Amino acid sequence: MIPGQAPKSTARPRTVIFGNSKGGVGKSTLALLMALGLATRHRDASVKLIDLDPQATSSNSLQRFCDQRFSVVQGSSLRCDDGSPNNEKILKHINTERLNNFKRRFVVLDGAAGHQPDNSAFLHHCDIMLIPTSVSDADIYATRSYISGLHALFSIRGNRQRAAGPALVILPNLVDSRDEFNELRHALSKERAYLGKPLYYSPAFRRAFREQRNDENIRIIFNQTQPYTLWLTSLVTQSHRLDKKPEKLFQL
Repeated sequence: MIPGQAPKSTARPRTVIFGNSKGGVGKSTLALLMALGLATRHRDASVKLIDLDPQATSSNSLQRFCDQRFSVVQGSSLRCDDGSPNNEKILKHINTERLNNFKRRFVVLDGAAGHQPDNSAFLHHCDIMLIPTSVSDADIYATRSYISGLHALFSIRGNRQRAAGPALVILPNLVDSRDEFNELRHALSKERAYLGKPLYYSPAFRRAFREQRNDENIRIIFNQTQPYTLWLTSLVTQSHRLDKKPEKLFQL
């Protein structure tokens, strides 16, 4: 070992994915908040954002923040020819974080719309899965179907070497009122998952990914959502305390 260099660890990075087969539910916005929140809150940690969305919304917005401990990965190599996730390449990017010299390591994945659980084996290697949804009937239906597919994926016991599935947390996103949140909670009451805190709608979200010479839009949304982002990042750092298989919907 080179004198003065910290010994390299083989510990797996704490890994979180924002996923839902439905588009337009806020995966990229929340992945952006999570990545920036972890990087600003944990100054001794590395943060890698892996953007699986072909639109590359979150990664394009965060490229300017890249430095020695904050990195962004995107590109067609993360997808197979049929558009499904390239599990091997994704796992390779996650596992390379084992070799860096930071005391803590985080990987944030921004899932693509259309990705189905049955072709996403890399999900077994995530610590927690955050599933954004709105209160629209279409989003609720898609979320139910997606969670059902996740339970089917994680119930497969054919490979004893396979890691246990992550905890599933539904994130009510861009909610207008407490009544809407209660409506969503009732609609998802039969799901075996956690129900997270709601993120209430703000006009700033519409401008979050507008192209600008500076980072003003991102700074505004990040500042406005500080309490929520603090809760969101704590959810990841404390994910080991969550039961991976709650028997019913449990509100956090």
